[in-house]
Amino acid sequence: MHPIIFLYSSSESEEENVQQVKRNRMRDKSNPLALPEAAFRKRFRLSKSAFKYVLAELKFEGHLSTAVPPMIQLGATLSLLASGGYQHLVGNDFLIGICQSTICKIIKNVVSEMETKLCPQFIKFVPDNLSECTKSFVEKYKIPGVIGCIDGTHFGLQKPTANEHMFFNRKGYHSLNSMIICDHEYRILAIDSKYGGAAHDSFVWKHSAQRKFLEEQFNQNNFKNVWLLGDSGYPLEPWCLTPFRNPEEGSAQARFNEAHSKARCVVERTIGILKGRWKILSNDKRSRYRPEKMAQFGNVCAALHNICIHFKDASYCRHYASEAINTEVDMGNETNLTKIGHKIRNHIMLALENTI
Repeated sequence: MHPIIFLYSSSESEEENVQQVKRNRMRDKSNPLALPEAAFRKRFRLSKSAFKYVLAELKFEGHLSTAVPPMIQLGATLSLLASGGYQHLVGNDFLIGICQSTICKIIKNVVSEMETKLCPQFIKFVPDNLSECTKSFVEKYKIPGVIGCIDGTHFGLQKPTANEHMFFNRKGYHSLNSMIICDHEYRILAIDSKYGGAAHDSFVWKHSAQRKFLEEQFNQNNFKNVWLLGDSGYPLEPWCLTPFRNPEEGSAQARFNEAHSKARCVVERTIGILKGRWKILSNDKRSRYRPEKMAQFGNVCAALHNICIHFKDASYCRHYASEAINTEVDMGNETNLTKIGHKIRNHIMLALENTI
């Protein structure tokens, strides 16, 4: 080897070793829980009690669990989800002190563990256990039978290397079209991020497990008087009520649409809070991760969002009230189910008139 090249490579290797030693020292002395509560929430988005709960729920195995304390692994993962930044920037944080390659392995392991342990526990669509939700919508908006609200949102992506056209949405960028169902307390009941941004909201809903479940229950006469509220991007069905199209001003249909819109705003606020708290999902970040990884991030962030609600952390509700969404109208064909939906909607419209 040429002496100059050898000298250069040696100095570079020594510099990396020095950086590694510095990172190890930072990491060994680091204690995120020593931060004040407000600073802790700003950095990791969870309260200290919620952080400790999540930490206790997860298992940290393999050589990383001994090389890097579990508290630091969870803190690094939450920091990435919260900031949406680059892995090397997260690793260089004075509380983390980990190189980029190790951060990559940690995030992969911790996110997979959170998806396995937290998502089934905190994301549940159980319509027969939503009486409080139904009661709340009746009291606030005079609309009976509402078990939740549904809407779609986009998680931004860099241009994918495969099937690029399936992720290019009508807004002019690449994304996942994620279906969100929530209740009256902004709790996420279901999330489906399997489809690219080119998919219409009604397509995602049509192929979702939640719609299949509601249809089966309806056909078995189990759920006859419960429904979700969706915008005009969804088909009118006995289990999904949408607004009237082009109602006359001042008409009963217009008044129904007004009540429907006020009630359905809860899902727009939920999406705004979710993406405001976890920046990795925001459109302006356009993550470099694969679509499958972004879908996993969406699932985990939804579970963490519900954990924040469980621990009564509403700090982001004040700052991220809603998300502006332009909706394409579903122009599906008239079916027997649509006719039943019309009858239900008309009945509710007349009932609203009687309460005015």
